[in-house]
Amino acid sequence: MHPIHGTWKILARGPVGELPSVNEITVEGDTFSGVMADEKSGKDFPIFNGKIDGNHVTFEATMKMGFVSMTFQLEGDVSEDGQTVAGTFKALKMQGTFTGEKLS
Repeated sequence: MHPIHGTWKILARGPVGELPSVNEITVEGDTFSGVMADEKSGKDFPIFNGKIDGNHVTFEATMKMGFVSMTFQLEGDVSEDGQTVAGTFKALKMQGTFTGEKLS
């Protein structure tokens, strides 16, 4: 099983501040999906279009903020030991970074 499979504590940093979340990721072959639990709003958002290429991962998540829905495109790299991840995201004209640590 690819190390992205499992529970991750993620912190995204961008123009609107920090967004902490806990993400449940399920791997199926070289793809994955899951749920992002936004710790600020208490809402869950789907993770979709997850793709694995070695330690490099790409995925999307659509978040609803008020009346506006935004789809975030994220890409990053899982560490060699499978315990951390770091990368970048973009949504509309926003860009930022994220880091994460595997919980289980």
